[in-house]
Amino acid sequence: MPRRDEVVELSKTLRAIAGKPADGPKADAANAQRRVLFRKVLQLLTVNVDASSLFPDVVMNAHTSDVACKKMLYHYITHYARQKSDLALLTVNTLQKDCADVNPTIRGLAIRSMASLRVENLSEYLVGAVQKGLVDKHPYPRRVAAMGVLKIYDLNPTAVRETSLLDDLRKMLIAELDAGVVGNCLIVLKEIDGVRTLATKPIVYALINRIKSFSEWNQVLILDLVSAYELETSEETFDIMNALESRLGAPNSAIVLGTVKVFLNITLGMPDVHQQVLERIKAPLFTLANSGLAETAYAVWAHIRLLVKRAPMLFSTDYKSFYFRASDSNAVKRLKLSMLTDIADAQNTYAIVTELTEYVTDVDAAIACASVRAVGAIALVSADDIDGIVDRLLLFFDLDIDHVTAETIVVAADILRKRPKHTGKCIKAMENIDLYDISEPKARLALIWIYGEYGEDIPSAPYYVEQSLLNLSDEVTPRVRIQLLACAMKLFFKRPPEMQAMLGSALEAGARDLDQEVRETAMVYYRLLERDVEAAARVVNSRDKSPIYTFKESTVDEKTFDMVFTEMNTLSVLYECPSETFINPDAATRRTYNDDEPAAETEDLVGSSLLDHADMIDFGADDASDNASASGGSAVNLMSLLDIDVPATAAMSTPTAFALTPSPALDPASFQSKWASSTIVASGVQIALESTSALAQSGPSALSHHMTAHHIATMASGGQPDAMKFYFYAIDRDGAHDTYLVEIVVNVSAKSALFTAKCSGRGSNFTQFQNYFQDAVRQLR
Repeated sequence: MPRRDEVVELSKTLRAIAGKPADGPKADAANAQRRVLFRKVLQLLTVNVDASSLFPDVVMNAHTSDVACKKMLYHYITHYARQKSDLALLTVNTLQKDCADVNPTIRGLAIRSMASLRVENLSEYLVGAVQKGLVDKHPYPRRVAAMGVLKIYDLNPTAVRETSLLDDLRKMLIAELDAGVVGNCLIVLKEIDGVRTLATKPIVYALINRIKSFSEWNQVLILDLVSAYELETSEETFDIMNALESRLGAPNSAIVLGTVKVFLNITLGMPDVHQQVLERIKAPLFTLANSGLAETAYAVWAHIRLLVKRAPMLFSTDYKSFYFRASDSNAVKRLKLSMLTDIADAQNTYAIVTELTEYVTDVDAAIACASVRAVGAIALVSADDIDGIVDRLLLFFDLDIDHVTAETIVVAADILRKRPKHTGKCIKAMENIDLYDISEPKARLALIWIYGEYGEDIPSAPYYVEQSLLNLSDEVTPRVRIQLLACAMKLFFKRPPEMQAMLGSALEAGARDLDQEVRETAMVYYRLLERDVEAAARVVNSRDKSPIYTFKESTVDEKTFDMVFTEMNTLSVLYECPSETFINPDAATRRTYNDDEPAAETEDLVGSSLLDHADMIDFGADDASDNASASGGSAVNLMSLLDIDVPATAAMSTPTAFALTPSPALDPASFQSKWASSTIVASGVQIALESTSALAQSGPSALSHHMTAHHIATMASGGQPDAMKFYFYAIDRDGAHDTYLVEIVVNVSAKSALFTAKCSGRGSNFTQFQNYFQDAVRQLR
């Protein structure tokens, strides 16, 4: 049956049954029929069928006393009241009559329905019904009426504030006997007036003295209210703690954390008591953290971490409580690693390091790397002799696990900078590590820095970086390319004969790099050498290897920490930032993310140092020649070691732009041969496309024509919209005439592409071509 005919049929049936008895022994059959009809009406609502035309027919059956019918009837009325505001007025008399029904359930349903009508011109009727409900003899209508105040306030705040409703709710917080009614009153007043307005002594004491009778949700609200209460005397501190002592043993984590927040906040001005409170809350928190769901455990451990950061010494004797458990999630394990680092002291350091050493072989690479970092952090902050810790750390190289080796290199670099007396053993352990075997960018940065800083102690240092320097443009990360340039400069002054060709090739490639920072770094190095070699040596090797006592990332914003501490038992603890940074829209613009800025690694990078000094050096050609003469020609003699073809200074400021041959030509056989023999490869590169409408409309030819305009020719194309495959080729316009080959698969519906690029030739501009190709594909509209 069509939906429209079904609505018409329901209308006829509802009218027919409206005259049947609603009470008495003969009403059972009629009410059963009404329940069936009302159920069909609500089914229409669930499938988004307009049943508003049934409003008069439904209201005609409102005289029934059946509770099930009443529930469905009220649901329909409140659903269409705003659309049929004129007809909603017809239901007021029925609802008011039901508000005085002998059945408390019907009274409560009627009050809830009236408060939910959302018709502003009915406010006076709604207020009257709610006022009567607040003094009802049964608690259910009172509970509903209390929540009705908030519904009316959302509709018409003036109508609520002009009456005594809010004052009645405040009185009920103290005098009401039913805990459910008090809980609803607290919710409503908190939403309307805020917590601090309610945090008065009579209300706070009335609530905490009977807190056990409330539901868990309402207990959390009460604890939040108590934490906002300003104590009048110091005796109140102990009164409140005695009243809430039992809540530390509650099975609900929110209640325990809310109680902890109250205890810590009210004892901030009493240091001795505050410390005793910290000792008292440890056991309940550990018990709660080691039981329950993984999500709950994470929230509790996050709060424990906050307390550990505030008072690490109080937790130092409980270090075994922070050891991994089989049930711990990876998120909890990361929290425990950070806390084990914080609580390490002279008594427990070696026990903690021994335990962390076991975690280094964890099957999860992230946990294993975090364990290595934890061992390194302990070595950096420990005030005692750390020979044993460093020895344990360097033994990680023997595990021959790639990600562990990479992370150990990063940690070892920090130890070399802060604990220079361990330089000998660290360099000895790393002297056989080849840069070719390390792929992690952070580890490559650290290892390259070590090669440059301690190149005189590592016999093979120039040869470890040789391939990377000769193929500088193949390095994907600009920061690694900058560090390679810095390393080449340092090694050049320590071992000139071995570094001449490598430095020349690196400076030439860097001067033409597409990344501005890499390009400017290479320019600075070249001009610095051109001006005064002795000055260049002093600048490049300026660090005296004295210990660095504080790393930038180890500093803590005390103000932010204090704000988070006061917002315990909220998301601020999990986010580790004040609520204003993720709740207040005005503060959203102040959020910054520095996850990709490892400050400890950049603090002493020579590339950054040279760029910082660039504004103090005049690289004019006349000054450079004068300085060379003044230095007795030493610059000319040392510069002659560089086998480098660098453009003149004036031209150096604008490196040669990457360009392709306008009309490349390549036969299929040559394409296949070059594809099979090419050793310079970049595979699995993902491209996010802004638009694929052209491909959807015109097929593969759209992308082929588009790439031709960018001097990239098509060898073959085809496939379905979800997997269009193309083979492209292009030829570099420089003297080497490198040939670039690309296989790309485009998913039109997902607006994404995946390509593999190869280079037949020396590949000096391969990175530039990849960037150029990606930009060209993204420009397709």
